Amino acid sequence: MSTNAPVTKSRSEIRKNRESMYKSSFGDLPNGTIYRDPAGWKVPDGVALQKDRWDQLANEPVAELGGQSVVEKWNSLQRKGFSLSDTTSEIAKSLDTGDWTLPLDIIPEVFVVNPGVTPMADMITRVSTQDDEVVATPVDADPEPTFGLESPTVAEDAEGNYQYEFEQPTYGDLRYEVEGLGMATRLSDKLILSSANLRNAESTQEQSLVRGMRKKTERQILFGTDAGQGGDANGYEGLADFAAGDGAIIPLGDPDSLTPEDYEDATREILDEAEFEGAPRQDLAFVCDFDWHNNLRTSLQDNVRYNDPTTEISAGFEALDFDGIPVMKSDQFPRISDLGADTTQNVAYAVNMNATYLSVLRETSVQPLARVGPQERMAVDQYATLTAEAPEHIVAGSVTTPA
Repeated sequence: MSTNAPVTKSRSEIRKNRESMYKSSFGDLPNGTIYRDPAGWKVPDGVALQKDRWDQLANEPVAELGGQSVVEKWNSLQRKGFSLSDTTSEIAKSLDTGDWTLPLDIIPEVFVVNPGVTPMADMITRVSTQDDEVVATPVDADPEPTFGLESPTVAEDAEGNYQYEFEQPTYGDLRYEVEGLGMATRLSDKLILSSANLRNAESTQEQSLVRGMRKKTERQILFGTDAGQGGDANGYEGLADFAAGDGAIIPLGDPDSLTPEDYEDATREILDEAEFEGAPRQDLAFVCDFDWHNNLRTSLQDNVRYNDPTTEISAGFEALDFDGIPVMKSDQFPRISDLGADTTQNVAYAVNMNATYLSVLRETSVQPLARVGPQERMAVDQYATLTAEAPEHIVAGSVTTPA
């Protein structure tokens, strides 16, 4: 691997290297595998194959590495004084792959889950993809049968059988391009991949990088290419794009005039709209800013509708239970109380979580860069896109502050 190679790959480079990029994160997992679904949106009991992947890298002997596991080989080279880029190159050469990277996101010491502030990035289903473009083909319209089969005017074939009207479901053609997300940093010491040797400074640095990636992923999921709302026009589409397209946006007006009961009514209206458009109620989730969440919680408590207004949607993570639907708060929304004058902002979404997921070609991974001075440089990148099989099942709630 050349340490001078650009980290962000062009569209043609992604297409050319997608098989090795996929293998570096997912090994032999089949394309389209649900490898992370902690809340059980698509798999009832949930799944976290990332942990299995780490166990494989840490414990499974590899003949090409002299019988050591990948992690053991990595640590032995680091202890011998190999640079990050030389360590990566040595393992890539031994495994006979030119695009091997260290999958940082699955290392226990740096795997950061903070669902209290980034619930979409942490709790959304993740599905592996070997493609640089994900194609979803949902059923847009069901076929319609006809009455009148007993009528003597119904045509018959040569054998006297009824000739039924031919109907076929209508399928959509939704396409989502995989986008690269990354950043570079300096590494002042060796990167040792075991809890017994991972020093606090390294752990803090790696955790900080992963947190930064997750916060950016959260914002991109929420706001997509709408830079005015908080998204990134260079990234993949997000909930704001889908709501403004085939979905819906329900305006609440001036937030200063809203009561906690208004937020409760709006939450119910947004969820009902998503359900009317075809989202199964059991697949819905609601995500909002902290102020919306606080007002909704106040209304529920004031009206004593619930003895225990929380529900566990994943181990160790509870969400507000609203009519059987989990309500999650994200700190990547701007708070309603902090919005400037004359601002329209999406501050809540209802989402069909069974039909909305992150398609990942390569999980958050380490890429070595050319050394500058005494310190090594490395990059952290991820290649993914948000896939919405039913964008009409995404409904936003927005507020507009007065001028």
